[in-house]
Amino acid sequence: MSAPDPLLCLRAALSALPDEPLTLVELRSDDGKAVEDVAAATQVVVKQINVSSLAHDENAPELVFAADAPVRMLRSREKAAEANGLTPESAPDQFLSLSALVFAVQQRSERAGAYLRNAATAKVVAIPALERPGVLEYLLGKRSEWEGVVVPGGQAKAEAAPGPTDEKADKAAPSAAPTAKRPYVPDAADAEFVRTLRAKYEVVLLDRNDALAGMHALANEADAGALSAHPNKPSDTYGLRALLKPRLESAKRQLQAPSKSSASARTPAPAANAARRSRAQDPIILLSNSPTALVNMFNVKSLLQDGVFVPPEEARRQARGVPEMVVTIQTRSDDEGSGATRGPQLSRRILVVDSAEAINRLSTGPIGSGQDAWNRVIAVFTTGQTWQFKTYRWSDPRDLFKNGMSGDACT
Repeated sequence: MSAPDPLLCLRAALSALPDEPLTLVELRSDDGKAVEDVAAATQVVVKQINVSSLAHDENAPELVFAADAPVRMLRSREKAAEANGLTPESAPDQFLSLSALVFAVQQRSERAGAYLRNAATAKVVAIPALERPGVLEYLLGKRSEWEGVVVPGGQAKAEAAPGPTDEKADKAAPSAAPTAKRPYVPDAADAEFVRTLRAKYEVVLLDRNDALAGMHALANEADAGALSAHPNKPSDTYGLRALLKPRLESAKRQLQAPSKSSASARTPAPAANAARRSRAQDPIILLSNSPTALVNMFNVKSLLQDGVFVPPEEARRQARGVPEMVVTIQTRSDDEGSGATRGPQLSRRILVVDSAEAINRLSTGPIGSGQDAWNRVIAVFTTGQTWQFKTYRWSDPRDLFKNGMSGDACT
């Protein structure tokens, strides 16, 4: 009588009582005492299982197996394809042990992460997380087979399917050499009907050559003559480009040649250039942006251009609280001519700002050049506080008045 298979005996004991699968399975230590910890067990005892029928039998003797004995279940079903010829005796490191299967049943209610940690603590091989549910179903009798179980011959069940019977093999075997294919002979009446149909109703729009050449453009004038040679063929669409070529070239020349209107639009007007150059040379007056200043952006124009002082608050109300970024003041000076007569009055423009940022925006060149707006500052209105000069080009008032055009300061 051959030795009992530990995998089949364990599966029979676990599936005999589905509600309490470990009732017929007991772990024992070296001294024969029952233990709960797999790490302390050296034996796995299967009770009340008939070896011959693998059925539950209360009179059946106990079956004792070594806890670390490998069984016919691979550690991963992915290795089933490579399991030909492998057995637990020849390659024990490729198979799960009996204690590993018992531990998996003990931990069946644990999550995958907890099961892996507990398996490492118990020093047993853990079943892969994706395969664990299928292995448990197989051990508890909920499924008849598992791909990772090898048959006693050393072949995985997934590959152990028996070959076809002789009858099936005969059916699956190729038949005798095929007979020669019978040539097709069209019916004479059908052929005549087709010829009549084509002669009366078929209209040939394109032949094969026209279809192949119809999408190519003509390369020269000689090809363009083909358009007149085939006036009735709709396949001569390639002549369309030759027909439209003069119009396309004319439109291209018009796009490349700049029109007078566009040239004049791109060229700034002389008056605009003169105004821009004039603004770049206008002198600048810098005011204090202190809220307590008597002269600010609201009343400076009436003071310096009209000679009328308007209180700051009243001027603010008249402007509705919105000051101008740059105030322009027009001044008039008499240009004396030769002799006692006076020449015409000349108008000069002065720009008024109240911040260093505004002066920087008026600059059109690098610092120190003729286009630097700080070189055009002719006067600075200050309230006397030193914080006003911190944002200026020259934070020291003496340097500011020294480098300004006139060096004037009003407090």
